[in-house]
Amino acid sequence: MKFNVAFISFFLISLVTPVTATAYVYLAPQKPRLIPPEGQTQNFYLTPDAPVFADKDSFEDGLYANDTDDAVFESLVQRSMSYWNSIPGLSIQLKVAKERKGAIDAEDNQFSIGIAKISTVASGLAFPVTDEKEPGRLRDCDIQVGTDISSIPSFVFVMVHELGHCLGLGHNHSDPGAIMGYWQPRDEIALGLDDMAGVLSLYPPVAGQRTQTFAPCGSVAHILGRKSNRGGDLNFDAEKVNDDKTPEGILSPFFILLLGLFAGFIRTKQKSS
Repeated sequence: MKFNVAFISFFLISLVTPVTATAYVYLAPQKPRLIPPEGQTQNFYLTPDAPVFADKDSFEDGLYANDTDDAVFESLVQRSMSYWNSIPGLSIQLKVAKERKGAIDAEDNQFSIGIAKISTVASGLAFPVTDEKEPGRLRDCDIQVGTDISSIPSFVFVMVHELGHCLGLGHNHSDPGAIMGYWQPRDEIALGLDDMAGVLSLYPPVAGQRTQTFAPCGSVAHILGRKSNRGGDLNFDAEKVNDDKTPEGILSPFFILLLGLFAGFIRTKQKSS
């Protein structure tokens, strides 16, 4: 009887135990973010090499059929940035710089985008680098897209995902609608509510800006970050990552376990009576 009272009391206490309800993911607990020197605009520099797309002539009824590979490269990066830039109230904008001087170099404090043959299973890589003196600031973030990406929709999908890392978001494994996760089909390029809410938490609207509210989605949140051996470097890919996760969510696993035990206890009591 004492066990029964103690168990039921413990279960009832767990019902009122507060848990957080955020569902987006940061790169790291320090919430590193862009603090661009150009006010509220972060410039990205493209590398001299441009990707070649097999569907260049057929995509959207030949939209890029008469354009050079360089022009298509720039246009698709701008297209990818527009997914983030169009979030109502976002206090930062991403932009392609006019100068074509991009280089994948974690030490040059320059944000660059290029292509490369990637030897891993990833289709793209982002290299966010935090400031050693100011861990909440991303001082550099380069992006590489694999040369095996030959379709325009796949390129845009990977680019939107990697730009999310450069904005400060990590992998969201719990929301099927988040482009920062692995659930979304590549032919359905769209930001999820968690993507938008997460980036707005890092770059909140300034006074007078139009904002957008989001309905709760009930996802489980993870705040994660993975550092390489080089201090300050964070390396995230679009396909695979080994994450150290700290869950924060609507229902804690411990609560779910207690719920199952309590149901079993009630069932046993009913049978015995």
